[in-house]
Amino acid sequence: MVWLQIGPQRFGPLRAVLFDKDGTLSNSEAFLMALAQARLATALAQVPGDLRPQLAGLLQRAYGLSPDQGTAGLDPGGATAVASAGHNLVSTATCLAQVGLSWSEALATAQTIHAQPLDDHRSRAQLTPPLPGVPTLLRRARDLGLPCGIVSGDCRQGIGDFLRHWDLLDAIAVFRGSDQAPAKPAAQAALHLCRDLGVEPQHCLLCGDSGQDLAMARSAGVGVVVGYTGGWRRPPRLHGFDALVADWNMVRLLP
Repeated sequence: MVWLQIGPQRFGPLRAVLFDKDGTLSNSEAFLMALAQARLATALAQVPGDLRPQLAGLLQRAYGLSPDQGTAGLDPGGATAVASAGHNLVSTATCLAQVGLSWSEALATAQTIHAQPLDDHRSRAQLTPPLPGVPTLLRRARDLGLPCGIVSGDCRQGIGDFLRHWDLLDAIAVFRGSDQAPAKPAAQAALHLCRDLGVEPQHCLLCGDSGQDLAMARSAGVGVVVGYTGGWRRPPRLHGFDALVADWNMVRLLP
């Protein structure tokens, strides 16, 4: 068994650690902001000029690009940062419907918008490196025999690509994506990950950067719930955690 220490707080003994990916393990903000801006530009090109100002405001708020947030950067609570690909598509379609498109038109247009790739030849995995301290922490867990898993709003292929590109695949025992049912944020997603790891949830620690991560962990009966705030220029406002972390280099795993 292994203990996890955050400052003066020590948690454990632990049998497994569960992580969110984007904004918790991977530095995804720049990629997600570019994606949201590209989708906004594509969406505005799909509607008549007189609808564009209203649509721009709706999509900026939905995507987390709204300038009225006061601080530069993507809103870590917006759909782009938190929601799955499917939920983001529905969010776009809803905004289009609010400016007068029928639902069938809005959904078809949203599908066109979300099918457009970024104007960058690099893959998402290449554009979303691990946050500082993550490789060291995951390899320390591996060396101590503490299994780690990922439950993410990204698809399973995206998680695997991230782990392979950054040479972390051998440090993660199992992972679940948004294309696997039950999907995050359902508590069953965390429970299935615990089952795949062969541990009871009360013996696990889960770390995430969103309210839905922490609520999922609580609902699943995870023993220790940790919020992570260091992945965004605007730190997420989190509640219901046992501890809060802003820098993985300040976390220690102890036998």
